[in-house]
Amino acid sequence: MSGKSGLLVKGTIILSLATLFTKFLGLVFWIPFQNIAGDQAMGVYRQSFPFYSILLMLATAGVPITVSKFVSERLSVGDYAGARRIQRVSTVILSLTGMIGFCLLYFGSGFISRAMLNSAHTEASLKVLSFALLVVPMMAANRGYFQGHQEMLPTALSQVVEQFLRVTTMVAVTYWMAKWEVSTETLAAGATLGAVTGAVAGMIVMGIYIISDRRSRPVPSTAIRAAAHRDRFFPISAQILKFALPISIGSLVLPLIQLLDSITVPQLLQWGLDLSLLESEKRFGIYGRGEPFVNLIATVSSALTLALVPAIAAHVKRKETKSVERNVSRAWMFTVVSGWPCAAGLAVLAKPITIMMYHNQSPTVVEISAHVIAILACSTIFSTMAVTNSGILQGLGHNKLPVFHLGVGVVVKVISNFLFIPILGIAGSALSMVLAYGSVCYLNLRSVIRKTGVKLPYRDLVIKPAFCVAIMTTLLVLGQYGMGRLLDPGMDRLLNAALVLVLIILGACTYAVTLLLTRTVGAEELRLLPMGDRISQWLTRIRLIPDDEKKSIAS
Repeated sequence: MSGKSGLLVKGTIILSLATLFTKFLGLVFWIPFQNIAGDQAMGVYRQSFPFYSILLMLATAGVPITVSKFVSERLSVGDYAGARRIQRVSTVILSLTGMIGFCLLYFGSGFISRAMLNSAHTEASLKVLSFALLVVPMMAANRGYFQGHQEMLPTALSQVVEQFLRVTTMVAVTYWMAKWEVSTETLAAGATLGAVTGAVAGMIVMGIYIISDRRSRPVPSTAIRAAAHRDRFFPISAQILKFALPISIGSLVLPLIQLLDSITVPQLLQWGLDLSLLESEKRFGIYGRGEPFVNLIATVSSALTLALVPAIAAHVKRKETKSVERNVSRAWMFTVVSGWPCAAGLAVLAKPITIMMYHNQSPTVVEISAHVIAILACSTIFSTMAVTNSGILQGLGHNKLPVFHLGVGVVVKVISNFLFIPILGIAGSALSMVLAYGSVCYLNLRSVIRKTGVKLPYRDLVIKPAFCVAIMTTLLVLGQYGMGRLLDPGMDRLLNAALVLVLIILGACTYAVTLLLTRTVGAEELRLLPMGDRISQWLTRIRLIPDDEKKSIAS
């Protein structure tokens, strides 16, 4: 394994751990929020957030990846002043786009809430969220600069600080407001305040890193002036926007799907199942319970994309075809090995997880929620691979292809919503998510294979991991049945929590052992992990890794 591939994987691990922690915090937030505010407030919150997400994606999504690509290309030829110039120009661009997004959301909140969502409850939340658009874009530009250096720690730390303060603010404000018995609209707006405080905290962290970067990597003022003269503001801005805009549009798929859901799902529930506005908002809140789990599973593929784009772009710039192919294969393996078991485990344990996390539930609500979470878990099998391959295509310079493919996915989602929601309720929306991501996954994967010439290793990438996941899933099903008979947890949250914890540990250990026994993962992959050499040596001693494989890697 080359040093650069190792750097890619280690950068991915750093981002994965940080993103995993932030997603975990986001997941934990929903427990007290639902317990304090209820399903209707959760539904109002989820209706408001997609509009903020779409404007945020348009303002920022493509720029960090673009900045990382341009910075990486300049660093590969030793142009440090040019890399610094890219960072400065992108910060100015995103400051302007953030201000535009703020104006659109703040002053358009009344129209959005009444004309588009048919719910005045969302107006206050939209106004509060708009202030985050003044801060987050600038932070995103600076994250891209450090990712271009293949330094993932600044991004990781700023993500953790941002999410921690966001969740802390949300819970504290919601708890305080609930004590005063405020309206559902005010509760949801109070929860959105965390997006603003978290963004400010994350920007402070990035500011500290930028100051440190200026001191540790000084660039002569003459070189900076030469770079400014060579890379004029408007031409370089045009280059950044030309590359970033398709990525931004492509990144809209999830918030756009969430937006379409927020507009169509409550109304389709009212039309198809004859539910009231209040009941449809509650059902939409129940549907939202699965979203944090889906985001958590997507952690590795999202982090992998951030690390892939600058790494692959640098290899393409130097025409290192073998390195590109190696990174593609490695990315596929990491995505499958990390994503599939999480999806299977979530689907199997959906019911006890629902009981464990949320209170004041009837058996009917538990069944509905569990079905939705289980179906959404299946969608992550496709969404994780779709995201990873989107990053590969962007790194190769084919940034328009993922946009087209995601557009196909959105069309599939909309059509499926109208077909399935009137029949299946909110489970129909979850099923349409599976179909949408399945289509995007197929199109992205086909394009990567055609553009790189990398062959899909069915045996190592599909058959072996699927066998390992099947063994783990079988054990989880049997374990859940046996512990259910033994503990009889019923609707007891503590007993269901104990059941989930034991089965997660059992399933993870079983999966890890089967990965090693089937040689799906070996010493070469383990060496990329922190303390990987020690882990592989210990596994060799207990004969989970063959001696000949360990020796070949060491040599």
